[in-house]
Amino acid sequence: MSPEGMIRVRRVFRSFLNNENGSVTVIVACAMVLILGIAALVIDVGVLYYNKVLLSNAADAAALAGVQELPGDHGKAVGEAEAYAMSNGVEEGHVAAEVLPDGRSIRVTTSRLVPLGFARILGFSSAEVTASAKASIGATKGLTGAAPFGVVHQDFVFGEVYTLKYSPSNKSDDAGPGNFGALALGGRGASNYLDNIMYGYQERLEVGDEVPTIIETEPGNMAGPTVTGINSRIAGCTHEPKCTHDRFVKGCPRVLLVPVVDSLNVKGRSGVILTGFAAFFLEDVGGKGNECEVTGRFIKWAADGDLGNINDYGVVSCRLEG
Repeated sequence: MSPEGMIRVRRVFRSFLNNENGSVTVIVACAMVLILGIAALVIDVGVLYYNKVLLSNAADAAALAGVQELPGDHGKAVGEAEAYAMSNGVEEGHVAAEVLPDGRSIRVTTSRLVPLGFARILGFSSAEVTASAKASIGATKGLTGAAPFGVVHQDFVFGEVYTLKYSPSNKSDDAGPGNFGALALGGRGASNYLDNIMYGYQERLEVGDEVPTIIETEPGNMAGPTVTGINSRIAGCTHEPKCTHDRFVKGCPRVLLVPVVDSLNVKGRSGVILTGFAAFFLEDVGGKGNECEVTGRFIKWAADGDLGNINDYGVVSCRLEG
């Protein structure tokens, strides 16, 4: 650019700065509005996001708490969910729970009116934040910790006593020759059987979808390992007051998660089909010497496992679905 051109540019720029029409003031004002708007976006959106996370966590926890009352008392499920949400910081009147038509799902919606800061400059004093969660309950398809006893599939009755391991003199027609109700989970022999009684089978056991899951029976009476293992679990309940089948602490060793099988009417060591899981509260290991048998009362149990479209024998799992 020529010297004359540079001089003209400087004159125009100086004239712009000295313009009494207030152009610079307008530009600065617009810039300030933009800056404040960005501040509102950064700070207030962060506040809204933080509250969204809190409400989402509360809704998740409430849905999981309420769904454990299903299927059954819908009013109790709703009340449990709403109470749990309020215990997690949601204000009364800002939580709503409903049991869905399938009777096995519950939806919880939470909300909060959040006051805003910088956004007030733009005319926004507050904003409502909402979150919802859905939880479903269903029969447990797979789990760890199963006890090495098999019960034949049937309509179990809550609180009724069932035999989990038969004695030779009181053997059910459901159990074939050489079988007394024991299963070989993850291995064979008395030592493996004893470990599985005391600690539960530590590998995952799952009902097959298209291909059935086959479990081997563990033939033989094995009175010694049975008595040792069951007495160990009963003695392991140190809760006060002592647990019973209708009032027990979650995780009590007297609760057995037992595979439900299609049949035990097989000969010797044979394969049986896993159809689901049932839970029993250990009552006793009775009988003397080789005449020992194990009994338990049928209970309902919420397990840490996966839901499946299988027979429901009272052991259920919960799942969040968003």
